[in-house]
Amino acid sequence: MVDVLLRKNPDVRFEFFDNYSSMMEALKKREISVFLGDDVVARYYLSKEGLLSDFLTLHLETNYLHVAVLKGNESILETVNSGLSLVSEDERNEIIRRYIPLVVVTPPWLMKVVFYGSVLFSTALGISLAFVYLLRRKVEEKTLQLKLKNEELKAQNEEIEALYQEVSANQEEIERLYSEIRELNDRFRHSIKELSKLVFIEDTSKFASELAEIIRDLIEAKNVKVVLDGQVTGEARGETFEISHSKESHGYVVIEGDLGEDEREVLQAFLNIVSAIHTYRELVRKEKKLHRDIVRTWVRALEYYDYYTKGHSEEVAYYAVEIGKMFNVDGEKLEKLYWAGLLHDIGKIYVPQVVLNKTSKLDEREFELIKIHPVKGYELVKEIEGFEDVAIWIRHHHERWDGKGYPDGLKGEEIPFEARVLCVADSYQAMRSDRPYKKGKTVEEAIQELLRNAGRQFDPVIVERFVEFLRKGGDLGTGHQG
Repeated sequence: MVDVLLRKNPDVRFEFFDNYSSMMEALKKREISVFLGDDVVARYYLSKEGLLSDFLTLHLETNYLHVAVLKGNESILETVNSGLSLVSEDERNEIIRRYIPLVVVTPPWLMKVVFYGSVLFSTALGISLAFVYLLRRKVEEKTLQLKLKNEELKAQNEEIEALYQEVSANQEEIERLYSEIRELNDRFRHSIKELSKLVFIEDTSKFASELAEIIRDLIEAKNVKVVLDGQVTGEARGETFEISHSKESHGYVVIEGDLGEDEREVLQAFLNIVSAIHTYRELVRKEKKLHRDIVRTWVRALEYYDYYTKGHSEEVAYYAVEIGKMFNVDGEKLEKLYWAGLLHDIGKIYVPQVVLNKTSKLDEREFELIKIHPVKGYELVKEIEGFEDVAIWIRHHHERWDGKGYPDGLKGEEIPFEARVLCVADSYQAMRSDRPYKKGKTVEEAIQELLRNAGRQFDPVIVERFVEFLRKGGDLGTGHQG
């Protein structure tokens, strides 16, 4: 290694020492600046001479120590090796630290950082002390002002303290009242939700009965009496609350037992809502009655215009409703199906009477006139608010399952279900009716006609269910002209 270094650095002087003590003396006298030695041994002597912090180490090569024993004593080697293998890295470092202390070397740049940091800290400290001094002066000034204010506040504080004591004394009562009010509000919201379910109950007696139950839950009363439009529900003697809207009285409620002020206010607010809902129910009822009156007037007008349709619409409506029930149609839709049955031919008032009353076969022009009646019926009925869907059913009640019907040539399930129902009901009633030029078919003949045209003119599923109904005696026994 020395030869290699000399070749690369001929100006470097190398000196060899017999022992580490001589080398340490040369280091202390600054006769040498770099030395090569075993790491642990060198650090030991540097530490011993107080020179460890003056030198940095660079690892050049790893030396290995070997233990030699006499032949035949190889077991000693195994014992030594196994013993050394039990010494962990941490334990080895601990042994070294016992003889060679750890020295932290502070780099020059860190000293500069510490110096300049100290200067900055001293400057900041000076500024802070000046600021603190000024702040202290300001605080003293404000403290004096606060002392003056404090005297004023003491007097006010005594008054507040007295009020606080009074509030504290009543706090338990307030919490109890708050809990009761919150519970009452929860019951009120629940009652409003339940009340909304009564809007479309037409039976006033049932409405009053359900209302009494809701009020009973709202104010936790044992007995409640409701009088509404002459209908009386329940028995009670006590305070009476009127159900009125816009100075018009609808009835009253009697509550048995004492009510608190909060309960009385909540009940009155609830009954105001009941009054509004009851008024709305009356408007809905009157509107429905108006619709019925309009429909019946139109049907009567059609019967006067076309004598042979007399009674036809009522029977079509009956059959349509019965078919609807077979398919679980109920409620408002079933009612609308009834009105659709009554109005399905209303568009015929646009067809000349001479064509409607003709007893011979219609020519092509006359048949085209007949075909306008579903469209005209649609245009009339759609003007009735709430009957827009009824108008659509009327428009399509002459469509055919195979798509060969009129006015729009709809096919299969493109045709609204209710229109398919009307088609079957209308056709069956027409088959059973007597006309001046022909006698109506028997029930069985009409049934066979329906079955022949199922899947062509009629919805086959509707025909199947309707035929079952007829064979159980559902026919009205039609024999009139119409």
